[in-house]
Amino acid sequence: MATLTNYAEVQAALNTFVKEANVSPGLAPHHTFWNTMTYQQFITGNVPGVPGGPWKILEVGHSKDSNIIQILSGYGKAYDNFGQMPRPSPPYEPEQATLITELAAWIDGGCKNNS
Repeated sequence: MATLTNYAEVQAALNTFVKEANVSPGLAPHHTFWNTMTYQQFITGNVPGVPGGPWKILEVGHSKDSNIIQILSGYGKAYDNFGQMPRPSPPYEPEQATLITELAAWIDGGCKNNS
């Protein structure tokens, strides 16, 4: 498992995730929001364009409370409202599951942005 050490790696990992899962988040109301947000916007902001919000992207230090982890993993309030994402529905291959684990570890570790 790779360790994500900065936001650029998180962006690349999310892009790899959607590519390997063969999904098109550009068709979703939020598009590929991680590619257009700054680090600060990503760790403090809301998922853009999603109804019923605001839906905070993540809770620094708390992956289990983070909407991005809930929606990718299939549990919690975000999942209850929207189902597991991205669609078409999972299950994902082991590579995608690994990314979710890596992203959760990055969040739990305080969302470091080392260069």
